[in-house]
Amino acid sequence: MKLKKLLTLIFFFVFFVAFTQYEASDVRHFIKLEGGSLLFYTSTLSEDSVELKPGDVPAFNLNAIWGWDFNEEKFLGVGGGYTSYQNFSSASLFGEMNFFVSNGHFNPYIGVRAGYDYNLSGNLSRHGDVLGEFLAGLQIRFSDYSYFSIYLQSGLAYRQKSLMIPLRFGIRF
Repeated sequence: MKLKKLLTLIFFFVFFVAFTQYEASDVRHFIKLEGGSLLFYTSTLSEDSVELKPGDVPAFNLNAIWGWDFNEEKFLGVGGGYTSYQNFSSASLFGEMNFFVSNGHFNPYIGVRAGYDYNLSGNLSRHGDVLGEFLAGLQIRFSDYSYFSIYLQSGLAYRQKSLMIPLRFGIRF
């Protein structure tokens, strides 16, 4: 119960920061759509008393993030996602922050994502777990005049009491 209150407080804080910064002239809205795989690094996920081993079952992951750029150096957003494991699935809600190194056509960044991952199937004994990700990526912009870009990212993710390595491709517009 305390975890749900904490996550609700975090989401309200993200919205508060975003909307108080909205009047700034350098703030732009973006939508990010991404998909990829989560490779198991260590796992405590089990199904019918058979534990999934690292490297056994990659999970397919789709996310949609709505957010704001502040001064082309910081991205703050909220999002949701769907993850499909071998015979069970989960839905997640999260907040995300990205810090960009430069403002060129090839823009490396680091980021953090935190939220909650809800179990959608009854195969696991728990209903959900916290979600945390540390990300590094490369955003590629095709033009100085267009804010459309593609990006690749990876890092380390904690979901459903398992450590995973996300490999994702995304578009941002």
